[in-house]
Amino acid sequence: MSRKHFPVRIPRYVAGIRAQETRGGSRHSWWSAKWLSVLEGMGLKNRLGRGRNYAVSGQIASFRMEGPHIEAEVVGTRQEPYRVTVDFRTPDGAVRNRIVAALRSEPMLAARLLADDLPMEVDEVFRANGFSLFPGGRLADGEDGKRRYDMTTSCSCPDYANPCKHTSAVLIILGEEVSRRPAALLELRGIMMEELYDED
Repeated sequence: MSRKHFPVRIPRYVAGIRAQETRGGSRHSWWSAKWLSVLEGMGLKNRLGRGRNYAVSGQIASFRMEGPHIEAEVVGTRQEPYRVTVDFRTPDGAVRNRIVAALRSEPMLAARLLADDLPMEVDEVFRANGFSLFPGGRLADGEDGKRRYDMTTSCSCPDYANPCKHTSAVLIILGEEVSRRPAALLELRGIMMEELYDED
């Protein structure tokens, strides 16, 4: 039986956003390690490795984070970059109010977040209210039997997998933002830092 041969496809070069941390270096904080473990637990397999290669080689042409909504362009083998969007589930109603109230009641938590530190107590506040601080928490399986996570991803590439390698690259770059500025985790959940301070 003859084996199929596929042409080698090399991504187009672009001097885009480049991941700065190595695989080992990204584990310098507990929240960085947790982010990476979330990605590895999503069953991305080789797409995560390929996404990391895209991130390290600077294939991300643009990246924009607006609270729980991410938009990015990733250069692949085609002329036009692929458009990637990621939307994170946010707490609403009473759950959101309880989380914000709990964080406001502990001013040192907000102070440490401003100093780019993430106290484990912040994660505990979210979990105590039945919500995950770290994106990627598994929800119930869908009717089609596929796993459902608390974020929605899409990419304009033709890959049937979702998340694809382009989305994986964006999540790796986002992980570096979280590593440098852990308050970004709250923003992904729709909670801004200014909400954690008393108005007077």
